[in-house]
Amino acid sequence: MSKVIIGSARGDENGGARGGRAGDQTGGEVSTQKWYKHSKGWMVFRPKSPAAADMIAWDMQAACDNSRIGYDQDDRLTLYDAAKSVRFDCAKVTENCETDCSALVRVCCAYAGIDLPNFNTAAEPRILLDSGAFVELTGEKYSDTDEYLRRGDILCTRTQGHTAVALTDGAKAYDTGDRTLRRGDRGDDVAEMQRMLLAHGYSVGPDGADGVFGAATERAVKSFQAHNGLEIDGICGQKTWKKLRESKKTYTVTIRGLSWLDAEDIRSQIPGAEVTEE
Repeated sequence: MSKVIIGSARGDENGGARGGRAGDQTGGEVSTQKWYKHSKGWMVFRPKSPAAADMIAWDMQAACDNSRIGYDQDDRLTLYDAAKSVRFDCAKVTENCETDCSALVRVCCAYAGIDLPNFNTAAEPRILLDSGAFVELTGEKYSDTDEYLRRGDILCTRTQGHTAVALTDGAKAYDTGDRTLRRGDRGDDVAEMQRMLLAHGYSVGPDGADGVFGAATERAVKSFQAHNGLEIDGICGQKTWKKLRESKKTYTVTIRGLSWLDAEDIRSQIPGAEVTEE
């Protein structure tokens, strides 16, 4: 039984794609629903930054809660234009406007500081990966169930169709299986460990959570172990996994040339965020 809630732009007040009135006339044009297995199959993309994931999910929820935002493919960019003046905060959009599923995901990414070009769902996977801000999570446990999804994950159909954002965590969102990892390993488990290290403030190299256990990741593991009273061997075994989960997580967000992104907005939306500006 699905437990994860997703948010998306779903259709106009007439059940179609075009010709409706601006704004959400029914409460369901842009709204939440339980995760479901899509007939075209889901691809899943996770933000490398936990802070960005939280902001994407927060903005999607705000869009779902704002009756000023409706669905229409012909006017799909009017939300983007309206939201730009309020730093892409969908909670602050006060004029009736329209979007569609992919245009809304773009707005949510912009709120998180990820500037993407205009795209549809056919181009979305390439656009997300080319941005360098996301990793693709592969395998049936991500595409066919909601158990391993996390808040802020972006779902996109394998062929042109639909896209949505996970708003809650799945039952096994942080279940890594505790596989022992060491330098030279690759894969989703490595990327998961890297994301947890990043959430604790340890750099894993310029490519972020790329799923490659290289020298920078080994240094991060050793630093984490040293700061948490663990054996400093650079190997992520069960004790290191446990400490990664139980230690307090903080987020460091560095703002580079994004004048619209206000540090106080980040702090208000992500409690515990440590914000620096460059």
